Amino acid sequence: MKTAVCVLGIDGYLAQFVAREFIAATEACDVVFTTSRRSGGDDGCDARMVRVKCDFNCEESCEEAARALMAEGLDLRGVINCAAMSSPGQCEAAPELARRANAPRALWSAISSIAQSRGKQAPLWIQLSTDHVYDGERALSDESTACAPVNAYGASKVFCEETLAKDYPRSIVLRSSIITGPKAPLTDVERTLFLDFIASSFAKETPTTFYDDEFRSPICVFDIVRVVRTLLQRHDDLPDRRVYNMGGPDRVSRVDMANGVAEFLAKGDAAMEQVFKSKIAVASCAEAKALRGVAAPPDISMDSRALVREICQDWAPRSFEEQIAVAFAT
Repeated sequence: MKTAVCVLGIDGYLAQFVAREFIAATEACDVVFTTSRRSGGDDGCDARMVRVKCDFNCEESCEEAARALMAEGLDLRGVINCAAMSSPGQCEAAPELARRANAPRALWSAISSIAQSRGKQAPLWIQLSTDHVYDGERALSDESTACAPVNAYGASKVFCEETLAKDYPRSIVLRSSIITGPKAPLTDVERTLFLDFIASSFAKETPTTFYDDEFRSPICVFDIVRVVRTLLQRHDDLPDRRVYNMGGPDRVSRVDMANGVAEFLAKGDAAMEQVFKSKIAVASCAEAKALRGVAAPPDISMDSRALVREICQDWAPRSFEEQIAVAFAT
């Protein structure tokens, strides 16, 4: 019997690194299934990656995808859901669509039903969530901090976490912050990574606004991949906790991030660094809603020590300075 994992959202950034990890780790799985709402096109997938199309908004499509993923002769060890409607602006404009996109209830229900009908254990479902579930009124929130999202994106992720817990007990939620890293390994992604956005802002004639009181815990994509692989390796020995913060070790503002990128790209050239930093316009998070049309939680930095204690005891996620070096490595 072939062992497989399913990676949802292969068109996105994180999913590509997760899929590549399991393709390389031949001892972990023989086949990687990927699902996507996009149709056609060259996605750069490895020959061992099988595409199963799935429209989260269509129950019939989800049932067909579940049957393919749970096919006889295939041992589906886990589903890693990296698919998301992650633009806060788009979610604010269409909150109900965001709820459906970010909580593929029809798919996980179909997978669970098939497993139950065969008297088998359902595959582990690993769900990527967000730091936007917090209201941002305190620094370094941990898992005991109540969810109180201030925008539709965060609300859609809270809905996903709550419904997944009720519908699918064999699940783990990982709340991520801003994800950093190098270029996507399979195909270009639609959204510009934040560190790339910072670098591109230095080439503009006018300064770009960054907030000095909006704090996050950015995390490197490779550190996330390691957590996912560790969870799948111990899929029969799951912890009691079902929700984990997964942020990096540094609490940084957007201005901190922009300054860090400026210093790295200047490579010690003080004049160049000054030119780059002159393109950074500092503003308050209180102005974000007026400029973006979306409420922004001011401090959603996270305490992620529970993940280390209970999942990856030797996990030491990269510092933000190290993340910048990884992102712009040549």
